[in-house]
Amino acid sequence: MRLVYLLVSIWMVICINNTAIAKNRKHSSPARSRSQSAPTVTYGASQLADQINNLVRSSNLDADIAIYVKSMQSGDSLYARNISQPLTPASTMKIFTAEAALLFLGPEYRFSTQLLTDAKGVKNGILQGNLYIVLSGDPTLTYDDLVDLMLSLRTHQIQAIAGNVYIDNTAYDQSFYGPGWVGKDKVSCYGAPISAGIVNKNCLPFQVTPSHVTGRPAQVVTSSKYFYPVIKNSVTTRANGTRSCSVRLSADPTSVIAIDGCMPKGRYAWGVSYVVADVPEYDRELVKNLLNRLSVNVFGSVTFGSAPDNLSLVGAHTSKPLRFIINEMLKKSDNVIAGALFKKMGQLYTHQPGSWQNGGYAVAQILSNRAGINTANMRILDGSGLSPDNLATSAQMMQVLDFAYHHYATSYEFITALPIAGVDGTLKRRMWNIARKVRAKTGTMSDTGVASLAGYATSADKETLAFVIMINGNRGMGWKYKALEDKIATALTRYQG
Repeated sequence: MRLVYLLVSIWMVICINNTAIAKNRKHSSPARSRSQSAPTVTYGASQLADQINNLVRSSNLDADIAIYVKSMQSGDSLYARNISQPLTPASTMKIFTAEAALLFLGPEYRFSTQLLTDAKGVKNGILQGNLYIVLSGDPTLTYDDLVDLMLSLRTHQIQAIAGNVYIDNTAYDQSFYGPGWVGKDKVSCYGAPISAGIVNKNCLPFQVTPSHVTGRPAQVVTSSKYFYPVIKNSVTTRANGTRSCSVRLSADPTSVIAIDGCMPKGRYAWGVSYVVADVPEYDRELVKNLLNRLSVNVFGSVTFGSAPDNLSLVGAHTSKPLRFIINEMLKKSDNVIAGALFKKMGQLYTHQPGSWQNGGYAVAQILSNRAGINTANMRILDGSGLSPDNLATSAQMMQVLDFAYHHYATSYEFITALPIAGVDGTLKRRMWNIARKVRAKTGTMSDTGVASLAGYATSADKETLAFVIMINGNRGMGWKYKALEDKIATALTRYQG
């Protein structure tokens, strides 16, 4: 079946390319057609090496640059530059996380969020015991999912709970931010906290709309798809055309979202996103809200506690299979998914609450023992690559790409999850000149001058070339680094062995 899917995919790509060529010919003027020439083909590894060297030299970058190119058909190394130098990989770290998760958890693995009870039964609509909400660290869990889960109480005709409601958030530890994450990352949704309780990626978007009258308060507009703590709005409306206005967010000790500042009068709303800071307290208030919505009375309290063994199942929510979650993580470079998978592997591998420490240990052991990757001196601090202190060599990343390509059991899930040049994900607006010929994971840290690109390119003679490009340089040079990456990737698509 996998072979059928692969053949169908190839057929679709050929059809799409042929259609695009036909359209271009139809709409091109004769003069323009005559002026165009076919891309220059690079013959042999020697010419390819000369071309890449020239690209690096002409870029005139003051940076550490590692490049590795290898044929997936012959196994030959076609180009190698500083491949043993440890560098910060940024989000290409997700390549390690994705392959380790596919190998250890399996493509069909699902997260499960459960409602359990120690009660012997329900009497007159009252659950005769405690209710446990067991959070699994599912990075795809939403508020709507929890609403559906809590509706299980109605299915069992539960109108009240005689004991307590315990939130079990022990799947992961209480260290929510990865080692080395900087301040601005922690207040951005891409760096939201990684906990056992992840709801809507621990990020709450809403809009602020100005009044039509200067001096009056702006209006906060929320979405029914999210649960919001109390929002204290102090944003005022200024005269139209005011340029010095901005909106500031903060959270006080009682978890109230405080928003202040000003915005110009007009028709346009501003989008604002709040990162949940106190995750346990947010989860507690969310559960209280859900119970209140369902008119379920709790005779005890809503608190935290680990679920004991031998409990009865009241209801459960399961995520989509891991293969879909991996796809979203790699296409969108989703840090929350990466962090959750990292801690989940740590939890299941060590039989301890998932943490940054045992997550790194688990990923290294899985890749070493199951894929034969040399993980010596590799520094794996988080699953996303958000920490600037992560370190890996291009040789180590190439080993993972090589194994992932040839590992039949999970190769399809891994390769198809990578962004496609000029088509989707983080490569949608890059390399349109070689659209569909490159599948690769991007990595960027603008503040520290890190750029990386790793994946697969299809050569002029339809050979698959795995490649790794890692650049550690200076702040503000990201656009130049990406330009070099794109030129090298283009050169690979014109290679003919």
